[in-house]
Amino acid sequence: MFTHVLTPVDGSELSMSAARHAIDFAELCEAKLTILMVSPTYRRLSDEGFVAPNINEIRRRWKARMTERATGVLGKLATEASGAGVKCKVVHVFADAPYKAIVDTAKKNGCNVVVMGSHGHSGVKQFMLGSETMRVLSHSKIPVLVYR
Repeated sequence: MFTHVLTPVDGSELSMSAARHAIDFAELCEAKLTILMVSPTYRRLSDEGFVAPNINEIRRRWKARMTERATGVLGKLATEASGAGVKCKVVHVFADAPYKAIVDTAKKNGCNVVVMGSHGHSGVKQFMLGSETMRVLSHSKIPVLVYR
């Protein structure tokens, strides 16, 4: 039924746990697995008249730091997937709207299910921050399994 699983991670304990369950799920379904990490794009700081310079070096360092972090997280999970005999691909993208990157990656890679963690916020904090998981649920054309 499910042949290609997408699991987005952000490095948090909950997302890593969800990814490990996605590895088990992919193994059970004999499915391929794509693990996605979305990093925020670089933004210039500004506050009460102060604007950080838009220097290419700052942007380069930002991108390098985010890429290094993603490489570590994705590499660890790819090793675990390989150990479980699951064919795995890792993807790292920069985006301002993680939910959109998740939905687009699923479509681009032919995934037919998304397995992701819930965010864990509730009440006012959820209302204020919103939830990438809720946004994925709202915009995805394929099933989304939410791990809590």
